[in-house]
Amino acid sequence: MNIKNQILELAKKVKGKVILPESSDVRVLKAAQMLTEDGICSVVLPSDDIDAVKKNAATAGINLDGVELIKIDRALLEDKKIEEFVDARAKKGMNPEEALNLLKNPVYFSMMYLKSGKCDACVCGAVTDTADVLRAGIHVVGTAEGIKLISSYFLMIPPEKHKVAKESVLFADCGVNPDPQALGLKDIAVSTIGNFQKLFPGREVNAAFLSFSTKGSAKNKALDKITEAAELVKKYYEGKDGINIDGELQFDAAVMPEVGKKKAPGSKVAGKANIFIFPDLNAGNIGYKMAERYGGFQAIGPLIQGLALPVSDLSRGCNADDICLASAIMLLQK
Repeated sequence: MNIKNQILELAKKVKGKVILPESSDVRVLKAAQMLTEDGICSVVLPSDDIDAVKKNAATAGINLDGVELIKIDRALLEDKKIEEFVDARAKKGMNPEEALNLLKNPVYFSMMYLKSGKCDACVCGAVTDTADVLRAGIHVVGTAEGIKLISSYFLMIPPEKHKVAKESVLFADCGVNPDPQALGLKDIAVSTIGNFQKLFPGREVNAAFLSFSTKGSAKNKALDKITEAAELVKKYYEGKDGINIDGELQFDAAVMPEVGKKKAPGSKVAGKANIFIFPDLNAGNIGYKMAERYGGFQAIGPLIQGLALPVSDLSRGCNADDICLASAIMLLQK
């Protein structure tokens, strides 16, 4: 079974419900049909104009039988959660009416629907900018316990018969934080490791903090945050089996066993890394796009992590299959 089918099958067992805010988009409507018909999960589509959603679906030949269509209405949300949201916005200088008006926005409404316990995940970004998705997520959902930095990861799926990669790996952070410092890199790594374990239960974690240097082969202040972050994460997982952390490591030392043995002898990660923590957004964004365009990997993401509840961003160039897979991944994070 390929990794996509494996994730979809795992998601089926969750028996969850996903809300897709961007119900005016045909790709989202198609994904809603696919998720429902394939039994992956239940789907909620919110809208101010349900008749328009039905008309768009009919025009595109999309069957929404079994999909729950709801009109955006604050009465569907939990009063206490709304009060907490309004109070939090007031502390930032927003008056109550402005805060309540935000909940008319499909993305904000959907996140509050999730916060109210009415569904298990929210997936958006096919139309909405990443910055707006993150802003809504932080304002409505908040950050996960013990995590201060919201970040993202990419599920990188290698092509068949790839010479080096035989299984899918995770890249982080390739979509959110321009220049995280040591504590930020620690949060990114902890979030990514947690998601790796949910996506690939039973697989050993081998997380590499990437750099232009391996184990002190170069001396530069830019390396300090990488080595410090690696030590923080090692300490965080101290005593836990099946989780190996190392850094700083060059990419070849992280993935090629023969190089790893020479450059980092004794490392449990070198030569077999399956999680790659990039030092900054320049490196991460370049790295995943090179793997995608030159290496033939399929890049699924950016998938948001570090929020208190499962919320996913999507590439605005995504298709219905991408939305389905992102929905399944979010359900595994609940």
